[in-house]
Amino acid sequence: STQPPPPHHTMFKGLILALALVASATAFAPIAAPGRTAVAQKAAVDQIISGAQEEVGGVWDPLGLGNDEAKLYRRRVVELKHGRICMLATVGILVQSFVHIPDPAFQSARPLTALSDFITKRPEGFLQVCLFIAFTEVTIGKQDPSKAPGDYWGDFGAAFVPDDPAEFRRKQVVELKNGRLAMLAWTGMVVGEGITGKGPMELLLHHDL
Repeated sequence: STQPPPPHHTMFKGLILALALVASATAFAPIAAPGRTAVAQKAAVDQIISGAQEEVGGVWDPLGLGNDEAKLYRRRVVELKHGRICMLATVGILVQSFVHIPDPAFQSARPLTALSDFITKRPEGFLQVCLFIAFTEVTIGKQDPSKAPGDYWGDFGAAFVPDDPAEFRRKQVVELKNGRLAMLAWTGMVVGEGITGKGPMELLLHHDL
């Protein structure tokens, strides 16, 4: 007999819709503002361009996407935030392969299946997560355009900022590169389950790669 398609495909579409609604709270807010904000953005953009020498050996922008300074500033803000989220998500996906909360809704080691279980078995919890994300986006997680990209949440993490400016810049480049790698890793693990039906550690430990 023909089996119905796994529910996580429909649930995944629902998640995308939910996150799109959450993102709409801030996605269309203007990032640019006159006066001191414009000066701060100019300084941040100059740092992004000069930092490209450290990151990839120079600027490569054949489409001219970095010509608009306000848009370039916002793209770096978004890149840093998504990179940080994906670093946490990647660690979470790997940890859940071995450690589970004692609840039937949190037993799967497969990211899409785990998401589907969470949405279907604990819909109130999923709604709380969406509301928390929305609250964070419009409060402590909202970028102040007068500050450097990624500089939000007040003084959180200030104790880990090195006194040496060169070392601080090196750590910023490391964070940026690790965030980019994590975005690719998260995408790969999710797509991998969608294609094979198995989680990343299943594929690795069972030599199914």
